[in-house]
Formats: sequence, structure tokens, C-alpha cells
Amino acid sequence: MSNRGGKNRGRNNWNHGPGRKFYDGPGNNNYSEHDDRMDRDRDRKVTDVKRRVSFKPFSGGRNKGGVKITDMQIRAHLEDDEAMAGGPGGDGYDGDRRGFKKGFRGRRRGSPVPRQIGQPFRKKLVAGPSGWFEVKVPYGHKYEKDFILRSLVNAISPLIFIPQYWKVEDTAISFYIEDFQAAEALQRVDRTIGLPDGRKMIVIVRNGQPQFQVNEQLKERMKLAMVKRYNPVTKALNLEKFHTDPDLSDIFCALFRPQIMLAAFDVIKDNIPDLEALNLNDNKLHLLDHFRHLAQKVPNLKILYMANNKIPHVTSLDSMKALPLVEINLEGNPLKDRIKDQTVYISEIRKRLPKIIKLDNMDLPPPIGFDVPEDDHKLPSAKASFLCDTAGADIVRQFLEQYFMIYDSDNRQPLLEAYHEHAMISMTVFNSPSQGSQQRLQTYLNFNRNLNQKRDLDTRCRTLKMGRLPVVTFLSELPKTKHDPLTFVVDLTLFTPQLILLTVTGVFKERKVAVINEPYRSFQRSLVIVPSGSGFCIRNEMIHINNATRIQEDRAFKDPASSGFQAPATAAPVATVPIPVAPVVPPVVDDNTKLQMVQAMAAHSNMNLEWSRKCLEETNWDFERAGFAFTELHKQNRIPPEAFVKN
Repeated sequence: MSNRGGKNRGRNNWNHGPGRKFYDGPGNNNYSEHDDRMDRDRDRKVTDVKRRVSFKPFSGGRNKGGVKITDMQIRAHLEDDEAMAGGPGGDGYDGDRRGFKKGFRGRRRGSPVPRQIGQPFRKKLVAGPSGWFEVKVPYGHKYEKDFILRSLVNAISPLIFIPQYWKVEDTAISFYIEDFQAAEALQRVDRTIGLPDGRKMIVIVRNGQPQFQVNEQLKERMKLAMVKRYNPVTKALNLEKFHTDPDLSDIFCALFRPQIMLAAFDVIKDNIPDLEALNLNDNKLHLLDHFRHLAQKVPNLKILYMANNKIPHVTSLDSMKALPLVEINLEGNPLKDRIKDQTVYISEIRKRLPKIIKLDNMDLPPPIGFDVPEDDHKLPSAKASFLCDTAGADIVRQFLEQYFMIYDSDNRQPLLEAYHEHAMISMTVFNSPSQGSQQRLQTYLNFNRNLNQKRDLDTRCRTLKMGRLPVVTFLSELPKTKHDPLTFVVDLTLFTPQLILLTVTGVFKERKVAVINEPYRSFQRSLVIVPSGSGFCIRNEMIHINNATRIQEDRAFKDPASSGFQAPATAAPVATVPIPVAPVVPPVVDDNTKLQMVQAMAAHSNMNLEWSRKCLEETNWDFERAGFAFTELHKQNRIPPEAFVKN
């Protein structure tokens, strides 16, 4: 049987001298020097036992399998040293029970000594966007702070680091740095720095950030730090490298943490809400989702510096679309390196911030857009009323006073004098389903002519009131009202001797018996007014009614002068406003136009040409009125059969 592992395997390990074997026994000349199978059988007094393969460690001899005493001493010494140092990897340090237990656990007592014991296992550091690293020195409480820092600085020279947030906890000291290269260098000098007691300094480095808590105390400290950084003349706040501020040296206040940045926004809102320029350079910002709140807290912000941060993509700026920024600086951010074309870069920025005229300290051409600049062309301020002609102010005022004086009375029949013989009126109503039963406009819904809701022609015709008597009858069926003239807004859009067009809006309340809280309504009435005799009358009217808003309710009927229109004992006719008017001349329709209208009416009504002409003549050649008259009479079967007989 050939020897595994080569000829005379292990000769140098097992010989104790020239010609002397570790285990001498008779009859072993046929085997190599370390083969003692025959002698083991004899020593154990076992005969006729079949050979078997075993992977258990050799356990014969006096010293537990023949292991040398010197090896046992070395093993015990190493185990004791590992117990002190936390295992071969260094990460097994247990001086702080709350951390550093997820790394290499060390070996069990009695297990084989691992190879490369001089090269402990180290967890690889990651250069994350925050760039903070925790450095921990177990048993560092035994030594002065200056000695530890000086030893570490000398060990990684020429690199340097700035220790922050020094802390002694149990038997270990820890601090934080924000330099990736220095962190890697400190990790490499683990167990290479000699200590006064002859041991080696254990240096454990890992990715980590200081602990923090956002509370009123932190906000107050931030406020004190911002005071000296604010320029009231330019309304600018400089928060560059804010976490390195001397006033914040003992607390972690890095603005790249969203919670801390939101706390900074709150401080700015409460103390400098008119801020116009903000510098956030060198704060390692990478997440900007929480910047969507900035427009609400600082609505006047126009200049924002965010250079030398970690903003990865241009889409990160989507959260700042609501800001009215005119200047922004994004130099030194990864997003700029991703877009090589400067034209594309400018376009992407303006797609999100369209008012930008200065980007990365470079002036840009004015943006091409269709919006009117707000500063140069502001909309005129709203006015209570609009009068296209001031000469019509008195006429409109007198007309409305007389009209609503009768309308708010208990008898609306005198309004017959206010409407034209062929007057037309319609009403639209909006009733929100979320409003209570008292606020609902059920009384008005029966007259609603909202064309978005009333699709069929019959309903549309039924809700369109035509003629003086049907109009006033319709108005008399509506609830009794009381209008507040101080809420009226009047727009006079057309004023000629032949025609007046005005719109009046306001608030009224319904007069109901035994009702404490009378419902408030908002209204809009559009009136087409024409001359009539020595005065005026309404030719066409559209009414819109909906529930009054909370603001309208709060403002209506608060002034004693707004107690409504007081009607006299005997209501006078409305159409009593005398003005000189030119004679009303009906429009002239030539013969060709009349012929075309007759043919169109015949096609529309299916009547013959004679009756179509007759219908148009009786309606003064008003095609719309003629069509409506035909529809109404046809539904009532009042058109004779001969009208549909064609030659």
C-alpha cells in the first residue's frame, strides 16, 4: 500500500533524533517511520479487527496524542490573547455589548489555530453618500486623548483626519470622521501601533453616523447658529458646511439627514419667512424629496446654492418645481457629470425650474415661453363693479332698486311692467350632494334648465319660460326672498340707447315662517334690457342660484343698512326710468335672405313654403323664435294639417 502524501511523509516532524522513531515497536520495518498500525493494535489488545478509515485526531501517547508541550503553550497563549483582543478579526470586541458582534466570532478553545493569524478579518468600508465613519479603540479609556490621536495621526501620515464627537463609553473610546481615505488608512493600522504596556492598539473602523434626536433643544441651537450666518440686508442665509459650525461642535447637525433639514426649514419659517437666498453648499445632500415642503415655508426664495453635494440625478430636482427660483448653483454634483451636453443640461434644469436665468454662476438667455412676466404685466386689481359707460350708472342703480324692491315684497305681480311682452327667462341650479337638508335647493330644482343635465328637448322647452305672464308667474312661484344690496356686484358690459346688458350677483336669504336659521343663497342674474315707452323692460334673463359660501354668509346682512329693499305701500311700475332713446328700427332682411330662411324653416319643420313663410313673418323673421313657436304649437296640435301638404 502506497503512502498518501508522498514518500516518508512527515519525517522531519516526527523524528526526535537520528535513527530514533517517535514510536518504536517490533515488526514495523515494512512500513514507513510514522506507520504504527500494528503496534496500536497490540497496545490496545485488540485482535482481528478490520481496518477502518477514521478522520478523528490522533489521540494516542502520553501528552494527548503526542502534541508537544511547546505547542500547547503557544495555543493557550494565543487563546488568551484573542480573548483580550476580541478574536483574530478584531470585530469580536465585547467591551461594548451593544455593537461589534456581527463580525468574526473567533475560534473555539481547542480548535486548530487559523492560518494568517497576523492578518485579521476586516469588514470592507463603503464610500457612501454621507461619508461618515465611526472609529473605535477598545480599552482606550486607559490612555490620554492626545496620545491616542497623536499615535493615529502619525500612523497614517501624511493623511490627516478631524475627529468629531469624541466619546468614552465603558472601556472604549470612539469618534467620527468624514474622510473615506483616512478611514481606510486607520483600518489598516489596526494592531500595528505599540502601546506603553507592550500591547498593540486595536482600531475598529466601520460605516456609521452619530446618533441624533430632533427636538426643541436642537432647533434652538440651530437658531443660534443661523443668527450669525444671516444677512438681513440681502435676505440671505449661508448654511455652507453647517455641521462644522463651532456652535454645533458637540451635537450632530448634518443637513443631509432629512429630519434635520426639515427642522432647519421650520426654524427658517418661524424666524426669517421672507428669505430670498439660501446657501446649502458642501452639506453632502443626496436626497431631496423633503424639499417639496420648502415652497410652503419659504415662498419668496429666489436664489439657491447647492454646489459640492451628492445629488445623483437631475430628476431629484422635481421636488423643487414649486420654488420661484431664478438662480441655482449645482456645480460639483454627480448629476452634472451625467449630462455631458451643456445644452441638454440647461434644458433639463429649466424643464423643472422654468424661471432660471443664472445657472452655475453663468447667465442664461431669457427663457422662451408664452407666459406673461408677472412683474411687468400684473393683472389689474379686482373691482366691486364694472361700468363700460359711467353715464349708465344712475339708470342701472334706479332700475335695480325698483326691481328688487318689488321682488322682495309679498306680491310680485307688479313685475309684469318690468318684462317685455315676449320676454324669456331660464334658471340653472347647482346643489352639492354633501350639503345638509336645510341647505338643499330642492325648491329650485323643478325649474332647473342646466343643459348639462337636461338632455331631452321637451324638458328644455318646458323650463324655458316665454312671455310676460309666464315669466312673472314663474317668479311668483319661487320662495320669498330678502336681498342684501351691500353684497351686490354689478357689471355693465353694454350700454347703448337700444340695448343694455348687465350682470348682477349677490346674496339673499329665503323668508320662511317659523324658521330660525333662514337659508342663505348666492345668485347671479344676467339681464338684457331694451327701451319700452318712456322707460325700460327686460327682454331676456338668465338666473343662476347656488348655496352661499361660508364667507358670503359671514359678510351678508351684518350692516344695519343692509336690511334689504323697502317696498312702498303701493309698488310703482319698474319701467319708469325716463331717458331719451332713439326709435327702435327692426333689422332689415333682404328678399334673398328671406327666401333662404323660408327654405331652412321648411326643411326644419317639414311644413310647406307658404306656412314656413307665415311662421317667420309672425315672428318678425327671427328664425330662433320661429323654430321655438313651431315646436310649442306642434306639441299642442294647433298647426293645421294643410301646413304639411306640399304641392
